[in-house]
Amino acid sequence: MDTPNNPVFDPMAWLAQKPSATTHPRSSAPANTQPTKACQSLSHADELAKATAVVRQLIDRNANIAEEYLDYVRLGFALANGLGSDGRDLYHMLCAHSTKYRMEDCERKWQECLSKADGRTSIATFYHMAREAGVDIKNMKR
Repeated sequence: MDTPNNPVFDPMAWLAQKPSATTHPRSSAPANTQPTKACQSLSHADELAKATAVVRQLIDRNANIAEEYLDYVRLGFALANGLGSDGRDLYHMLCAHSTKYRMEDCERKWQECLSKADGRTSIATFYHMAREAGVDIKNMKR
């Protein structure tokens, strides 16, 4: 249902936009959400840019890295821990490749991952999932 307070997420329109490091206004992330130790070598903006580039590669490959529930949850925690509320759209874009994708369910799981993010699953888990899908992370250009 497309309303001013609950717009329909369009991954292709999102891809056409330039990435920004702003917090999504609908997110309920704790104010102290920070990237985990695994990604502290990059600034938050650089980590977001890298993750966005990886997502674009996954979409170009039509890779479905969140078909199984365990992967769906792991991906949510990896992005929530690594990017905080800025990982929301990336999560939806990746989950949308699943035949099981339901926007409302995905948003509910995202909010749960964001609120329960404790650092145990880092952004490195997302990059590992992408490597398994064939993305060359080392040669990634932002």
